[in-house]
Amino acid sequence: MTSLAALILASLLQVIPAPAQMQVRGGSFKLAPPSEDKIEFRLDPSCPLPAEGYTLEVTRSRVKAVASTEAGLFYARKTLEQLEENGRIPCVKITDYPRFAWRGFHIDPCRHFLSVEEIKQQIDILSSYKMNVMHWHLTDDQGWRIEIKKYPRLTEVGAIRTEFDGSVEKGYYTQEEIADVVAYAAERFVTVVPEIEMPGHALAAIAAYPALSCTKETVHPQITWGSPDIVFCPGSEFTFKFLEDVVDEVVALFPGTYFHVGGDECLKTKWEQCPDCQARIKAEGLVADKDGTAEEKLQSYAIRRMEKILAQRGRKLIGWDEILEGGLSPNATVMSWRGESGGIKAALAGHDVIMTPSKAGMYLDHVQGDPKVEPVSIGNYTTLEKAYKYDPVPEELTKNGKEHFVLGLQCNNWSEYVYSVSHRQYMLFPRAFAVAETAWTPKEKKDWESFRTRVDKACQALDKRGVNYHIPIPEQPGGSCDRLAFQEETTLELTTTRPVKAVVYTLDGSEPTASSARYTAPLRFAESAVVKVASLTSYGKLSTVRTISLTKMAPWPSVTPDLIGGLTAERADGRFCTVADTKDATWTPVKIERLRDLATLEPFNRNLPDSTRFYAARAKGAFKVPETGVYRFSSDCDEVWIDGRLVIDNGAAVKRFSHQDSELVLEKGAHSVQVYFLYNVLGGWNSLRNKPDVLINNNKINLIH
Repeated sequence: MTSLAALILASLLQVIPAPAQMQVRGGSFKLAPPSEDKIEFRLDPSCPLPAEGYTLEVTRSRVKAVASTEAGLFYARKTLEQLEENGRIPCVKITDYPRFAWRGFHIDPCRHFLSVEEIKQQIDILSSYKMNVMHWHLTDDQGWRIEIKKYPRLTEVGAIRTEFDGSVEKGYYTQEEIADVVAYAAERFVTVVPEIEMPGHALAAIAAYPALSCTKETVHPQITWGSPDIVFCPGSEFTFKFLEDVVDEVVALFPGTYFHVGGDECLKTKWEQCPDCQARIKAEGLVADKDGTAEEKLQSYAIRRMEKILAQRGRKLIGWDEILEGGLSPNATVMSWRGESGGIKAALAGHDVIMTPSKAGMYLDHVQGDPKVEPVSIGNYTTLEKAYKYDPVPEELTKNGKEHFVLGLQCNNWSEYVYSVSHRQYMLFPRAFAVAETAWTPKEKKDWESFRTRVDKACQALDKRGVNYHIPIPEQPGGSCDRLAFQEETTLELTTTRPVKAVVYTLDGSEPTASSARYTAPLRFAESAVVKVASLTSYGKLSTVRTISLTKMAPWPSVTPDLIGGLTAERADGRFCTVADTKDATWTPVKIERLRDLATLEPFNRNLPDSTRFYAARAKGAFKVPETGVYRFSSDCDEVWIDGRLVIDNGAAVKRFSHQDSELVLEKGAHSVQVYFLYNVLGGWNSLRNKPDVLINNNKINLIH
């Protein structure tokens, strides 16, 4: 389909996902109270389409939908809902069916909890766009979210974590609530697949029952993200008894075929030192070879035992692609997230796979634009276009006749850096619509230009539900910064990650509106100014507003290097959330060679026990600039001072990526720098993972020694 033809059709038929076949005819059917007898939804077992397929015909006088299953009729209704505009439905003839059986979306309440109502809302929306699998990630290091009656401490202890700042994150689903969600989803033809993580990502369970680990030590649900090396002990029979008991209660709540066991990111260092694990390795004859270490073979052993437990209960095992390591269980399904290679390997060996590669557009926790502009995230980069253009069937499988092993695809919305429901929605939509179209629509019928036109109507439907979503925020080509500096005059250039109706701005401090001045070319400034800027959609809604300050300034004078001295540093022990918290701290000199050494004053501990020694550190030094000019500073430190003035203040922000870049005009020569670095855990980010450098024009600052 040519782009022009697709755009013309899109103007007539605003449906996501695009149907397999459609004919647009003249006229429309008018909805009215007496028209109900002219609308027919007929179940016909002889309908030749796939199980979820349907036909839909709308004429001026009647509407008729036919399908062989109730699911097909449900999807026909959802298509009609999208077609309706001001009480009229355009005359069309549609024959529609899904490309893939697995059209999945993933929910992670372990890091930040969601209520039952919030989950139901997500099911409501995505089922309307013909998504049919909800992958419910119920356990992890940071929280155990499902009631298990035989092991009450899983929710009494494992569902509650106290953050570094003293706030509490808690919540779990009772078995009655689980059953309610599963039934609610089933009414919308969504199958709910539970995930109980093993053998790694299990710290919340181990906090409740320490005997599940190799060391049996007392721990707490993890307050950081990442992978602790305290995991289930596969050398202990108690571990498998526990898992079998949990499975018994979980499968009673989830009638679907599949059960997800995780299996990813399991660090095996404790297994190497555990007598029980080493005894299991010896007893099972697990020997290192080209396929993996003895400990990787031990993980395979644990996954195979879980597969048998599930098979005895009529369930099929799904795991992340790490379950390939050490040998794949006979009937396991692989969810390929570390790229496509795991899925390709599994499919070539005759295993079903679900494609969800993180960096190919299926991880919707990734940033959607310039990370200096967008909310904090795990990183990477997935625009709406990138999510839309991913295809889950690799050429290698097609060449080998193995493409039928690809059950479908799934988008994952991990919640480490998602601190509110609104933020979660912002990350999910509209990218989930792109995944929905790839999962349903025949490959040859997909068209990006058509989709990005149709997505506006889907977003307006979200507005009616009060659901937040991403609209591209204006950003600067080559890297954004909200605090700009110049000497004589400067220009401000703006762009967006996908086309919008307009970029609007104000210069008087007021908030932009749809009628504000429109950006058509780079803005020129000869005096200081504050620009407020936003994207405007085709239907009149604005994006998040950016405030950009442009400061005309004389160069800050250089100083004589010998007045500054070399690099010096101090440390103060304690739990500090902000630099202001250190005002009464006791500082002790420490020796460092470079600024990034400020993050090495305590060893990094991925398990973060209560004995961790948190601290604040500060350092002073000097650097030179080669010529007078504008310099941009960036840092993940808590504060950066240049020539005695505060330039970067990250405050109590999550210092995953700095959002507080700032430009200065500096005179050629030496200038002083002072930084504050706090070792803490804010928003789940362990700041010891940062390199507390100061960057100048994207290069590490060179200190004078």
